[in-house]
Amino acid sequence: MHASGTARHLTRRKPAAGWCLRLVGETGMCRAGETRVAAEIGSRKARTLLAVLGLRCGQLVTVNVVADALWGDRPPRRPVAGVATLVSRLRAGFGQEVIVGAGSGYRLGEAVGVDVHDAELLIIEAERAGDPRDSRRAADRALGLIGGAPVLTDQPAGEWVEQARRWHAELLRRAWHVAAEGALRTGDPERARTVAEIAIAADPLDEAAYRALMEAYVAAGEPARAVLAYQRLRTELTDELGIDPAPLTRDLHLSILRGSSATELQRPYGC
Repeated sequence: MHASGTARHLTRRKPAAGWCLRLVGETGMCRAGETRVAAEIGSRKARTLLAVLGLRCGQLVTVNVVADALWGDRPPRRPVAGVATLVSRLRAGFGQEVIVGAGSGYRLGEAVGVDVHDAELLIIEAERAGDPRDSRRAADRALGLIGGAPVLTDQPAGEWVEQARRWHAELLRRAWHVAAEGALRTGDPERARTVAEIAIAADPLDEAAYRALMEAYVAAGEPARAVLAYQRLRTELTDELGIDPAPLTRDLHLSILRGSSATELQRPYGC
C-alpha cells in the first residue's frame, strides 16, 4: 500500500505552505498554529481516505484501492460516489487543494506534507551525508517524526495497515542505525548506546544495532560490556535461528578481544 520508493522522491515537499498529515499515532492534520486530531478531522472513513492517500504520497490512488481500504468486501452500491462525498467533506474542512483528482483516482495536493515520507527523505539524507554531524542531525530529526508511536493507531486491523506498519518499522530500523553511527562518529558513545539498545529492544536479532552497541562500549572504555553484548547476540541467534553471528560481527568481536587487556575484559561489576 505505501509504495515507499526510496529513490522516488528526493525533493522535500513543502508542508509549511499548507497542511502536514500525521500518520504516526492517530491520524492528524497540522499547520502553523493549528492542529486537528483524529476526532476533529471527520469520520473514521474520512481519516482512512487521508491515510491511504498519505501512504501513497504524491501518487494517484485509484478509487478501487481507496474503496477496498474503506469498505473491504462490503462496498456500498455506489463506491465512486461514496469516495467523492468523503473527498468533498475533506476539501470543505481543509481547503480545495488538500486532495487533487476526481472520478477514477485521487492524490494529496503538493502542499500537503506527510510525516513518514518526510522522515524517509531525512533518513536518505542521513545515510548519504558526508559530514557525520549532518548525518546525525538528519537522523535525529527523522526519529523525532516517526519514533513516538506506531502508525495508524486509530485504524482497525487490515492488510494495508499492516503493510504501513512494516514500512514504518523498517524506516525506524534504518533511522536507529544511522543515528547510532552518527553519534559514534561525532564522539557521543552514550547516545549511540541508547539508540542501539532501542533498536535491539525492537528486534533482538538486529546485528547492525549490536555492532553499534559494541562499538559504543569500546568508545566509552568498556570493552568487557562490548564482549557481553556479542555473547548476548550469539545466544539470541543460536536460540532463535540456529546460526552464528555474521562475519562482520565476528570480526568486530575479535578486534575487541585483541585490542583489550585481560583486566579490561573482566566481567563488569553488577552484570
